[in-house]
Amino acid sequence: MPDSKNRRKFARLDIALSVTYAVESGAGEASEYAEAISSDISAGGLRLMTPAPLENGTRLDLEIFIGEGEDPPIQAKGEVVWQNKIADTSFETGVVINQMDNNAKKRFMAFVFDQMSKCIGIAG
Repeated sequence: MPDSKNRRKFARLDIALSVTYAVESGAGEASEYAEAISSDISAGGLRLMTPAPLENGTRLDLEIFIGEGEDPPIQAKGEVVWQNKIADTSFETGVVINQMDNNAKKRFMAFVFDQMSKCIGIAG
């Protein structure tokens, strides 16, 4: 039986990024964007600190801010896969990334690799 503690596909990077999210409705529309902070990221998803409870299976439109200044946020679609209540207005939320266009994926992967290489001391 596989070890359930080691079933992640991607290495995780503990980093705080600004992320905004909107909850998708069944009609393809989304709610107003809310602000969240990542507590870790990987190529396959994010752990966010959100201000409100979200049910498993909730689909989200995500904007992930990885650059400073003029860089536009990375657009992605994700799905809530777990959530833990930290306080009345703070929830630790696991989000799997389901969709990201190729250019956004290249930017995101380059950012993750760059940050990981800094953590383990690879010269760039």
